[in-house]
Amino acid sequence: MAKKVVDSWKSKSWYALVAPKIFNEAKVTEVPSLDEEHLLNRVINIPLKEITRDLAHMYSSVRLRVTEIKGKTAFTKFIGHSVAREYLHTLIRCRRDALYVVFDAVSKDEVEFRVKALVVTAHNCSAAQKTTLRNRAAEFLKKKIAREPFGQFIQEVLYGKASTETYGTLKRLVPLRRVEIYKTELKEVFDVAENQAVPGSEAAKEKPKEQPTEEESE
Repeated sequence: MAKKVVDSWKSKSWYALVAPKIFNEAKVTEVPSLDEEHLLNRVINIPLKEITRDLAHMYSSVRLRVTEIKGKTAFTKFIGHSVAREYLHTLIRCRRDALYVVFDAVSKDEVEFRVKALVVTAHNCSAAQKTTLRNRAAEFLKKKIAREPFGQFIQEVLYGKASTETYGTLKRLVPLRRVEIYKTELKEVFDVAENQAVPGSEAAKEKPKEQPTEEESE
């Protein structure tokens, strides 16, 4: 007698995913899970525009970790964001320098996280100018982060204010094309959760691990 095939999807329940307070705890999507145990601490990658409903955010995605479940509602916290590589590549052209700035910072409310920024110059620069730009960008952002709560800084990153302020500071040194804070990563005690992208989203198509460029890995 043939064994009965069980459809695993039929045994799963759907949970409403609620964004963190920095996004006004908006309901953003629904995710399937066998039970609460399999959903708790899971990391969800979701396009930012699905939360803000703003097309200007179509190239950004956020990482949310499920921290609490009540009934069929899953509450989350923000653990990072990233900007699509395809978009970053459009900022880089011939006769321009792309400088990657990577550093760790601590916010006013003592949240530790990593920041990755891209500085694109208007023309090629000397080695000394590149070093000055990298150092000044990290210095400016570290001081800004130390003055602000984590949630406030993240909002300023996602809505472009932090990049604009950094651009305004650095352009006094060298003519610039763009400054983009393209990634943030919260430092967590553990990182063993299952990663899941929302089905059908652009985030679902991304590779699990980002391969750094030569400059970024310095």
